[in-house]
Amino acid sequence: MTVLVGHLPGTDPDAAVSLGARLARVIGGPLVVCTVSPPGHDETPEATPEIDGVEVEVEHIEDRSVPGGLARAAHARQADLVVLGDGPPRPGSVGARLARAADVPVALAGHVALADGAVTRVTCAFGPGRRAHSVLATAADLARRADAALRVASFAPQRGPTVPPEAGLHAERVVVEQWREQMIGAQREALEGLGIAGAETVAVADETVEEAVRSLEWGEGDLLVAGASAAGAATRLLIGDPGAAVLEASPVPIVLSPGATAL
Repeated sequence: MTVLVGHLPGTDPDAAVSLGARLARVIGGPLVVCTVSPPGHDETPEATPEIDGVEVEVEHIEDRSVPGGLARAAHARQADLVVLGDGPPRPGSVGARLARAADVPVALAGHVALADGAVTRVTCAFGPGRRAHSVLATAADLARRADAALRVASFAPQRGPTVPPEAGLHAERVVVEQWREQMIGAQREALEGLGIAGAETVAVADETVEEAVRSLEWGEGDLLVAGASAAGAATRLLIGDPGAAVLEASPVPIVLSPGATAL
């Protein structure tokens, strides 16, 4: 059970290592800090960080592609999770490219200042996609390993695409309430299918998807788990889609799950 931290140029290595250490404690394995550089490039060896309670190694590999090199290193190390200091995945970013190509979850520390504490809650961004149940399984497994609370959340803009502006506020509220009931029902059905009891279920609509995400309560020990396909989603979301706007607005570190297997 290994966590691989990718040291990316232009990102904060401390944020990635801090998140990697937190997740290594959850998974219960060593932490490997990996730097990728082009062939023939002189690279100054990274100092091995000292982290309480975590076995740490440092590795340098050569590859013309940073995502390709990290994917190769993750495969060679049989890593269960790859951690980057990237922010929300945007087209062409290492995080977006690795999330789409990797067969393991990819965690993004972003610009979140992490305290040296435990994971206390895992929130799954739940949508109607075909891999929603598998992404939920990843979130549930992570919460179980961390002995953390599990929350399942769906987000939507207040005015969905089926509500024309001239329909009025009453019609808007009716449609949003119907969406909320449908999503809560789907969440509970998915949880029941996985044999999970006691998880919190929420469906939040606001003026925009970003505002819906921000209106939820978040804490220092929170993680957000979403499908890796969200890394390539359009910025404008349909109702219930856990896409790019959810990731962009997240105030906590993100774990992108390929939706194939749990951790």
